[in-house]
Amino acid sequence: MSVVYRDARGVEYVSVPLPTHEVTEAVPIDARRVRRWSPRNTVPFYVGTDGAELVAQPRSHRKKWSDAQWIAFKEHQQIEYELTRKDEPVAAAMIVKMR
Repeated sequence: MSVVYRDARGVEYVSVPLPTHEVTEAVPIDARRVRRWSPRNTVPFYVGTDGAELVAQPRSHRKKWSDAQWIAFKEHQQIEYELTRKDEPVAAAMIVKMR
């Protein structure tokens, strides 16, 4: 008996029989897409010049940005880069002892 699973993206998986000592059902790698995935929530086009908000915008919005938005975006990237360069690496060690 073959069981067909469908995930949230619409991809169907057919179960594969496993040895009797296994508890779970395996999913084959040759899964096929049943329908195209489309985003449900669209992001409105941002008209401001806040660098952090511009970084969060989808890449497709960048072709519609004004010069002021590009300048704010590049400034935000430069500030983030400088802040990460000044951060000193932090080392952590964890010792696990078996008793």
